[in-house]
Amino acid sequence: MSSSWQLEKTLLALVLLTALAILARERLLLETLVVEPGQGYEIRLYDDHDAGGSSEVKLLPATEEGYQWQCDLKASFLYPYCGFEIRLVDAWQGLDLSRYRQIELNLEYSGPNKTVRLFLRNFDPRYSQPSDDTTTKYNQVEFAANPEIYQYEFSFSDFFVANWWLLEKDIPPRLSHPQFNNVTSIDIQTGSAHQAGLHQFRLKHVKLVGQRFDTADWYLGIILCWAVIILSFLAFRVYVLTQEVRERKVREHELLEVNALLDSRSQELETLAKTDSLTGAFNRQGIEEAIKNGLYDWRRDGKALSIVMMDIDHFKSINDTYGHGVGDAVLAGISQLVQSHIRSSDLFARWGGEEFVLVCRNTRINYAAHIAEKFRRMVAESEFEQAGQVTASFGVATLRDKGGIDELFRSADEALYRAKERGRNRVELAGSL
Repeated sequence: MSSSWQLEKTLLALVLLTALAILARERLLLETLVVEPGQGYEIRLYDDHDAGGSSEVKLLPATEEGYQWQCDLKASFLYPYCGFEIRLVDAWQGLDLSRYRQIELNLEYSGPNKTVRLFLRNFDPRYSQPSDDTTTKYNQVEFAANPEIYQYEFSFSDFFVANWWLLEKDIPPRLSHPQFNNVTSIDIQTGSAHQAGLHQFRLKHVKLVGQRFDTADWYLGIILCWAVIILSFLAFRVYVLTQEVRERKVREHELLEVNALLDSRSQELETLAKTDSLTGAFNRQGIEEAIKNGLYDWRRDGKALSIVMMDIDHFKSINDTYGHGVGDAVLAGISQLVQSHIRSSDLFARWGGEEFVLVCRNTRINYAAHIAEKFRRMVAESEFEQAGQVTASFGVATLRDKGGIDELFRSADEALYRAKERGRNRVELAGSL
């Protein structure tokens, strides 16, 4: 129940994250670059003097309102111009603006021209030369400048390459398209009408807007994440089911082993009840559960499974001398004595006649022998009504590395037989299986 609830909460969290990734896509992917005074960018003013003109450009003190400059265009030159350049980086390694889609200008202009030109100049070693600043590609947009409007927005798709530059630099058609992968500077220049007079500019900032990843890649990433999650879940479920099937097969095999052993001993059991009516010790049903659980622990976790076989010495002589009533009382007394001193994890059962077995789960042979020796002393030191002192012999065996239940009991029987042969009232250990 708890695991199922945890899984449901995890899936719900993943669904919510997916919904957030979809609904907040634009905000999550949004990337902006703002160029404004105080950021350390190098600026440069230029005019038409190099082309033979006499226009003059002058930088005014920068304020909180931005960069300020003025340009006095002179009609002595056919195409007078002047401009303001913001260099984005040092040398010729510019910024990759190819993932940006929009540019915003906060620009105030006043002057006789109706338009202003904006250039994003791109350096490409296929046509640009570090020694000649004019070889950078002039990606251009020209827009109407309204004294009452300060905010202008352009898509990168609005830009085109200036024709005069393509002709002057003899650029082949395959390289004549706009490029923004290595933009070195942003230029603001007087418009193409070239009206003489005083032109005044105030640039507060340039803002570039784009997104970190392509939208299709974003959705593809979400799909791939879910594919990984689903495959991982399926792999986990297959693993769990495989483990359950494997464990079930092991348990079934162990149950067959236990049943085979108990079937072979079924004639020795007096009743199918859980306890023996005479001694109060467990019989078939009780010992079956103990052996099955002990075998399961041994196979799964390597916990040792030990048994102690106990047989009352000269029990036939007790019956012959004092009668079966006294013999039954001895059996019941010994059973009560042992059961009152065993651990909660052990199980004591009557195996048949005057023979008993103690099943010790998670117990190695040395400690099982210690338990057997304790019970041997207790039996030998006890007095039983009419029969007096009675002794018992013990055989101890442990199942560890190999072998099965049959061999475990056979080894305990053999150890018990040796105890009888060597004088009784003693504990003998079987070799490890």
